[in-house]
Amino acid sequence: MIAAIIDIVASRDIDTSKRKEMDENIRLLLDNAYRRFNQYCVAYPSLTQGDSIELLVNSWQPIVFLFHNLLMRELSFRVGLGTGKIVIKKENADECDGPAFWNAREALDEIKQMKYMARSADFRIGKESSDEEINMVTVSALWLTTLLSLTSTQLEHCYYFIWEDNGISEIADIVGTSKANVSSSLGKTPCYLLKRIMTFLNKQNQQ
Repeated sequence: MIAAIIDIVASRDIDTSKRKEMDENIRLLLDNAYRRFNQYCVAYPSLTQGDSIELLVNSWQPIVFLFHNLLMRELSFRVGLGTGKIVIKKENADECDGPAFWNAREALDEIKQMKYMARSADFRIGKESSDEEINMVTVSALWLTTLLSLTSTQLEHCYYFIWEDNGISEIADIVGTSKANVSSSLGKTPCYLLKRIMTFLNKQNQQ
């Protein structure tokens, strides 16, 4: 089991109207993630106190999907990932508890204490975690590292290419630019490799 706690940075500094809009957009994003990956969601994703997202999943895909969407919306965040058991299991992620969440909170707290180091993610692995759980946390962290190196435009183009399976012509129509711009943008990113990796991992999971 993997718990993820995603803390939206500086969200409390946003004025009331923009904060309400941000909250609504994040809730829509969580609904989208649940519909798309409900088979991997152990509990419904939660937005707590308006600035913290909690997930309980058994796959890296919902986590990485949220990473990509948040960055595409230019929302900075910190994330703590944890593996372990769940002692209290309920319908919503913020109502669940156990070592997986304790580890995720500990990882997130350590990031918050680092005043002189730019760090977006940390993780804690439970003692009885499987190799599969460890691999999923590793994939999530490495994927985030890659996404952080992309510009807003590259993130948008890569999103449609990886997650929506759109081709260059379709992406150009969606974002309102030329095919040459999309092709050039994607060519400067590792998105082709990321899509191959995702396809490979999906096949591995089905075996």
